Order: sequence, then structure tokens, then C-alpha cells
Amino acid sequence: MNEELAALYNSKWDRLLAEAGKLSVDAANPLLVKVDQKYIDSDTKVMIVGQETDTWCDKLNDGEHTVEKLMDVYHGYFSKRSEYTGRGFWNKKNFKYFEIKLTKHFANRDVAFIWNNISKIGNDGRGKPVDEIKDLERRYFNIFLEEFKILRPDIVIFTTGDRDLYIEHHFGNEVAFLPKLSLYDGSLESKTVNLLAEVQLPRFDAVKAIRLEHPSRRTLDKAISLHVIKNLVEEA
Repeated sequence: MNEELAALYNSKWDRLLAEAGKLSVDAANPLLVKVDQKYIDSDTKVMIVGQETDTWCDKLNDGEHTVEKLMDVYHGYFSKRSEYTGRGFWNKKNFKYFEIKLTKHFANRDVAFIWNNISKIGNDGRGKPVDEIKDLERRYFNIFLEEFKILRPDIVIFTTGDRDLYIEHHFGNEVAFLPKLSLYDGSLESKTVNLLAEVQLPRFDAVKAIRLEHPSRRTLDKAISLHVIKNLVEEA
């Protein structure tokens, strides 16, 4: 799996570095995934997806790192995730919560988790990637879907908030965002789809996915999201 990921990244790398050197803004290096054997061998693979990194391993514009170096940086950072209790994506409001609860729920399975971002290249700073960086990624490093095929997740939790268009970019405009919250009479309320939605991914019918608000702006109780995930899996 890591060999496949490295081959994918390297197939784009030289052109990406050449084009990044022409940017008029500073981009962070891309998030390049590396998995361990536990993930490869697991019965149930869970991918938790964020928006983007706010800076990551120096500037992409400088072209100083190899694919292998950046994969190792990812693996080292991810292995220390339990230390990042002050960060909204990683703490018990989000990643750690789902990791603990889903591992317990699937106690009879080998469950493993992976982290990804819907934008692979972020600003060398904070916030949504500026248009120049977004265009760079989409023209020269548009690899999220190919990564997804290699990583083969069974459950996906998009903690991406208002980035539904980014999900559609990668998976196509046939992606469906379905409301899962009910009114008191039991009817589904489409106006709550921004809080939580089931995500149906074309060509990945077996994958159970939901999209939540961004952790730092989440208003919905995390236990509700967990309940929806469990129900989706049990309905399969």
C-alpha cells in the first residue's frame, strides 16, 4: 500500500515542484499519507478527513523535500496524535472521540484509522487554500481519489464543514448529501443537512460515509454523529 502511494505521489512530483516554484504565494508541502501494518491488515478501515493543513513541513515553493521524506513526516506526526489534546481536529471532540468509540463498538474486529485532508496542499499559513494554491493542486496534484482507491476505507468521516464542493470535485457531481436528522414527527429535515449528512459516493457503494461540521465550529453533539455512523454500518 505504501509503495502504491509513493508511486502515485512520485508520478506527479517533478511537475508539481516545477509549477510550485512559479507561485506568487507561499504553499505548504502536501499531506502525503503513509500507513502502518495495522491499517493494512485491519478488518475495518476508518478515514477521518479534515479540510487542509495550516502550514506543513516548510514551503512547497522551495522544493526541498522528497516524497519519501514527506510520507515519513506524516507517519511520525500521526503516530503522536494522542499528544495533540489541545487541537480541535485531534481531541475528544473529534478524531480521538471517534477512534475510541468506534474501536469499542467494533470490539470483535481489527479497526484502524487514517487521517487525510480534502485539500492536499494548504497555505503556508492559515485558512482555506487561496485560489492560486487550489488551482495548483487541481491541475498538478489531483490525487485524492487515487489515494482513496489505494487506502480502501470502509468508513469515512468528512469533518470538512462547508467544503461539499471539494468532495464533489474529487468524486464527481453524482455525490449525494442526504439529511439524517429528524423532526419530532419523524420526518427528515433537509435544512439540517449542513450539520450532518450521509455521503453517498458514486462507485463506492460499500463505503459508509458522513459529513460533519468542522470541529472548531461544530454545534451538533458528537454522540449523534456516532449513532448515525453505527446505523449506516449496521444497515449494510
